[in-house]
Amino acid sequence: MSLISISNLSHSFGDNIIFKNVNLTIERNSRIGLVGKNGSGKTTLFNIITKKLSPENGVVHIAKNTKIVYLTQEPELNDNQTLYECVLESRQDYIELSAKLEATEQELTADHSRESLKRYSKLQQKFEQIDGYNFRTEMKLVLTSLKFPQSVWKQKVERFSGGEKTRIQLAKFLLQSFDVILLDEPTNHLDMEMIYWLEAYLKKIEKPYVIISHDRHFLDKTVTKIIEIKDHSFHRYSGNYSFYKKESKSRTILQEKEFKKQQKKLKQMDKQIKQYRIWGKARDSEVMYRRAKELEKRLDKIEKIGKPRQDKSINLKIKPTRRSGKDVYILENITFGFPGNILASNVNLRMNYQDRIAVLGKNGCGKTTLLRMLNEEIEPMKGNAKKGASLHIGYYDQMHFILDNTLNIKETIWQLVPLETKGYVFSYLAKFGFTGDDLEKQVSMLSGGEKARLYLAKLIHEKPNFLILDEPTNHLDLSMITSLEEALHNYEGTIVFVSHDTYLIEEIADKKWFFHHKTITETEDSVEMLFSFDQEKIVKHKKQKPRSKSRKANPIVLEKLYQEIVSIQKQIESHNEEIISCEEEFNDPSTYKNHQKVKTLTKKIKRLKSEIVEMKLKLEKLDHEYLELSG
Repeated sequence: MSLISISNLSHSFGDNIIFKNVNLTIERNSRIGLVGKNGSGKTTLFNIITKKLSPENGVVHIAKNTKIVYLTQEPELNDNQTLYECVLESRQDYIELSAKLEATEQELTADHSRESLKRYSKLQQKFEQIDGYNFRTEMKLVLTSLKFPQSVWKQKVERFSGGEKTRIQLAKFLLQSFDVILLDEPTNHLDMEMIYWLEAYLKKIEKPYVIISHDRHFLDKTVTKIIEIKDHSFHRYSGNYSFYKKESKSRTILQEKEFKKQQKKLKQMDKQIKQYRIWGKARDSEVMYRRAKELEKRLDKIEKIGKPRQDKSINLKIKPTRRSGKDVYILENITFGFPGNILASNVNLRMNYQDRIAVLGKNGCGKTTLLRMLNEEIEPMKGNAKKGASLHIGYYDQMHFILDNTLNIKETIWQLVPLETKGYVFSYLAKFGFTGDDLEKQVSMLSGGEKARLYLAKLIHEKPNFLILDEPTNHLDLSMITSLEEALHNYEGTIVFVSHDTYLIEEIADKKWFFHHKTITETEDSVEMLFSFDQEKIVKHKKQKPRSKSRKANPIVLEKLYQEIVSIQKQIESHNEEIISCEEEFNDPSTYKNHQKVKTLTKKIKRLKSEIVEMKLKLEKLDHEYLELSG
């Protein structure tokens, strides 16, 4: 049985048709990625499913008692609450039942009647059903995993940064009881470590979800079906994003062949109809007229194959006006940061002509500050930052698009080339998806995605030979990201960039600068190895990766760490078995006749689950330590 089914859905905004008679089912095992150009209707579909928006036509059926949770792009939080209050609020059922259980426990100290014990037993069963005994343990584990130590739980939400608020909303979202999850760009504002954590979380849960994302690697790892919204319709692909890209091309080629074949057949039939009519007239033959009508009926019944609409690929080209020298930047014994907050020290790195360098690290480690230093906005606190000759820098700052709000789109580019023709400006802007009436839009009225595209158009037109890019794919749809990626591949200058798009990093970067332990080192490790740590990787790493001779890690220390990891895993398994054993005792009605036994079992379960949390946190720390020593 489907949890959500959508039948013959149609919706539009004014003259702009979004959906036309589309159908969709979300089953208990659905793991769907929703893709399509900006404005194709992805978020609109989520708003219709969650009843924030009523469709013009069609039926949305949601199975009885199905709870849907929706992670929106922008955090919706109460700034006056503490972090703990805000996250705890996600489970009102837990709060209410906890209060009732506590009150009933107090009553039992004075009243041991059968009715009181029966009432307490029913409350316990309800609490079990909502996984109440495990909630605070799960809450602690989720918050700690999302890098919120217990020391900040009493801090007001208003004091957290934008990225931290995104993680708070994620914690609140993940801790809710739900049957279906809708995630709208969940990786926005998350650093690489958090993205890999969320990826692992989604793989483990046994609940259906639908994800809107422009993160291709994330879609590859988390979904088993892609639905593309295109031409007001849903196009389904049974596989991840990479499968979708290949299959989409194959379908287009096949449709093109079938379209041409059918067109040939339709022309032959039309020609034959005309011939029958000519013969009918010439011979005054009813038979020929009848044949013409029969053929017309057959022609009308044929389901016409639509001509494949080729998406206009945006052909971006970034051509430097001149090349730079061989040495682009040399960083010698650099220390940078702010008074009281040194972000990195003892940095010694070299950047050469045509290097493509990805800067990696956790949120807040100093990636953007490094880019600003390379752009000469700030000075290093110590050391020498030697800038190469003949550099013409193009700086893409995701947080501060340098655009004039008093101009429109057309004027923004025309002011760069006032002597060029209108045709030149229109043709150039068309490469970035700006055509027709869009050209007259004021910059102040543009969406985040439109501003990003215009800012990119402006930057590329300046023809820099050194690109400094801070999250260049944010706000862009997948087609634009693909075009930008191709342009960066063919670019003849030097690139240094920050991105949480793993796909872009692995495709473009030939070097990686990694923030670690308050310095920056160059590494050849994959993004996944740097940010995704799990037990399988440790074992695989231990068995397969040869130890570098330059490493001085003591093999005895490594073996001791490994044995400790194995020991903790066994303890966790043992604790889980004890919990199952305790919970089985609650299935025995005689247990509830012994009030003291009920309290003892409850406390034991709470203690065991709390200890599991502590062991998992310790295990995570040991994982990191082992990988660093054996790397």
